[in-house]
Amino acid sequence: MKIIVYCKYFNFKNPLDKPKIENFVVDLPQIPRVGETIVIERISPQKQFVIIFEYIVTAVQLNASKSANGADAQVNACLNHCWEGTSNFNVTNFLEK
Repeated sequence: MKIIVYCKYFNFKNPLDKPKIENFVVDLPQIPRVGETIVIERISPQKQFVIIFEYIVTAVQLNASKSANGADAQVNACLNHCWEGTSNFNVTNFLEK
């Protein structure tokens, strides 16, 4: 299922900066529920390592009608944790309770 994730995050180096909002689309086996954790893997621009992001879902909105983007749902999430891995460390998008 296509899910649009809206994430608000703060600059850890300067927490007084205005928070930024990022949105991206992921494919998940099911629509997440509030409180569930989504783990997303992204490759760094240098492609030397992957960055794994752990988001906690704070709100879920099911799309009543299919829009042009074709997403099944939209979720709000907050970044809980992120870490780096090597290119042979493979995590696919999944839900963790």
